[in-house]
Amino acid sequence: MFRIRYFLAFIAAAMLLISAPSYGQGEKDSLQYTLDMNLAGRRISGAFSQVVAGGGFNVNLFYNNWHLENKTTYRYNKTNNTLLEDNWYDLVSLKYYLNGNKKLYPGVFYHFDNNLMFRVNSRHQYGVGLGSVLDKGLMKLSISAAVANEESIFNGSEFVNSDRDFSNRSNGLFLFKLNNGYAIARKKINFSYQLFYFQSLKESADFDIWLTSRISFKVFKGLSMHVVYDYRFENVHLEPLSNFNDIILFGFNWTLEGGGS
Repeated sequence: MFRIRYFLAFIAAAMLLISAPSYGQGEKDSLQYTLDMNLAGRRISGAFSQVVAGGGFNVNLFYNNWHLENKTTYRYNKTNNTLLEDNWYDLVSLKYYLNGNKKLYPGVFYHFDNNLMFRVNSRHQYGVGLGSVLDKGLMKLSISAAVANEESIFNGSEFVNSDRDFSNRSNGLFLFKLNNGYAIARKKINFSYQLFYFQSLKESADFDIWLTSRISFKVFKGLSMHVVYDYRFENVHLEPLSNFNDIILFGFNWTLEGGGS
């Protein structure tokens, strides 16, 4: 049987071969970058004790028709000496805009996360797909679809809505991602959201929905305040856990941009 991981490798190699002819067309080298960092947290002591910290960074690199994007976040939550969160999330994607066209482009990605609330020790996903960007000035919309392979290790083996009771779960996936953002008040207020939909190719009942929405207010150049709402729904989950988890975060972020021809 032709395994999905070999199919992904084949498509990734094909993407590189397609991009090779246009790479040497004599375009002037141009490197652009955007670095965005954020940090938030709180500490409470006394009858009720709690330490909460969150942070992350986003990196965007543009070189000719290549676009490398990385998003990393970390959350820590210890309440009354009970560790509730010690979670990492990382998503790296590489896109190629053939002849600079963003209306339809190929890309590859790798994703890692762990989650104490969902008792996910580690989750690795990698895949290939197609995307499209619609940039209308104050609004930026992008959509993408991909096929992927997932290797996950759970702290447990009894799952709701699944007959596959193994702590090590391997999956072929179809996924859909929607990004949208708006800027108003001369770009002093920015609203964005990101929606992920994951569908297992092995079980129709195995699907996830992740939503992250964010609003930020510019304080001065490079520095802004933000509020983030993060929601995650997993239809297949360990017993006796809930199928959803959400959190609201607020803090500051700093953005640095540069580069060009």
